Amino acid sequence: MADKKFPSLWIETGDDGKICVVMSGTYGPETHLPFVTPAEDLVAAAEIDYTAYRREIQRLYEGHPLFEPKLDISVSELEDLAAEALLLPSMLHEIDPLGFFELGNLLEQVLRMRDDSSASFLLHAGRRLLQALEVPIYTQIRLCNIMEMTFDGMERATQQERFEKLRGVYPKIAEFCDPARLDGYENVILPLPVDNVYQLRLVELMLYFRQEEQRIARCDCCWNYFIPKTKARALYCGRIFDGQSCKKRGANLKRRKGPEQDDALKLFKQLRDRMYARMLRYQDAPENHRDRLIPMTPIQYDEWETNARQARREYMAGKIKAEEFLRRIDTTHELARYDTVKQELPPEESFWQKRVAADLDFDPEQKYPASFMVLDLSKPTDNPQWQVFTKEELIQKDQDGHQSLREKYGKQPPASPDKSEKG
Repeated sequence: MADKKFPSLWIETGDDGKICVVMSGTYGPETHLPFVTPAEDLVAAAEIDYTAYRREIQRLYEGHPLFEPKLDISVSELEDLAAEALLLPSMLHEIDPLGFFELGNLLEQVLRMRDDSSASFLLHAGRRLLQALEVPIYTQIRLCNIMEMTFDGMERATQQERFEKLRGVYPKIAEFCDPARLDGYENVILPLPVDNVYQLRLVELMLYFRQEEQRIARCDCCWNYFIPKTKARALYCGRIFDGQSCKKRGANLKRRKGPEQDDALKLFKQLRDRMYARMLRYQDAPENHRDRLIPMTPIQYDEWETNARQARREYMAGKIKAEEFLRRIDTTHELARYDTVKQELPPEESFWQKRVAADLDFDPEQKYPASFMVLDLSKPTDNPQWQVFTKEELIQKDQDGHQSLREKYGKQPPASPDKSEKG
């Protein structure tokens, strides 16, 4: 890690497991951010919304006269780009104070670039200016890729198992984040200087792996990260989307997977088939043989099916739990117990996950085109058709089912979550 210098950035550890991030400019006073745990700060950093900020940078890339194809570029065009670019960091002042602080240093360095008298200097300087503005975005992209490889599907793992998974995917990152680097400093308050915000996130990861009190999990419903409040297995966070918490909506969406992926619905189908077969046997049997069969007349079957379908609707709507649903449909006491739980095998690694593992800087906004056309030659025909795939469809194809329940089964468009409730 870096030695403390000015302007500088460092972490101060506390004796209660919390940390304080300190920013110190060349001339201004030190700024101390509120004390948080490493896990809390990592989760918050992964959620910063740069959408509007990134859109403004892209607008400059695509629309500013400096980048138009031409033979001559004027100094005034670079000055105009700089004037517009220097307004953008203010968009991060509230949502990302660390990114705002880092940009102050980076932009100052870019603006001090000396003209090398080359024909391309003005264009190069303009690109460097916008690339500096993108640093907070790519810091988050790296962090999110690290967290996906480390925490996805690892809710019940130990800290050591999570760290070993990180080591298996990004060995150099794991080497930096190895908590063994802090052996011997367990009860010592440490100042940990860093060179930049990205390095700060890696130090937070190191401090996270050093403790056992908190764990980071991924919500099955919204796919965001959260810190479970108890040691018990936690599938959903408490964020609010469309007026409903992930804990409630996630359970409802999971039932939409279909009977083959829900034990309760699978048992409903089996009981329905059994009841129907029983009715047919009873109906077709001679009168003198019916005493050997379980009675099931068409009227009795219709009554059972009506009640069972009503119970199924209530179960699908989340009004009753699986145990109550099974009790109501098992009128002939076929089931030995009602506490059935589906044990699902983890999915195989998707092409999306392979791309993230292979590239720490993997950015879907850059890697996937807005649309993609392909000529369908899969079927023998004299008139093959062009197929158009959107960016979302291409991403969904690569994720191959490895998505949040909201992405798979949610019908309503995403809304901004209420971040006051995460665990």
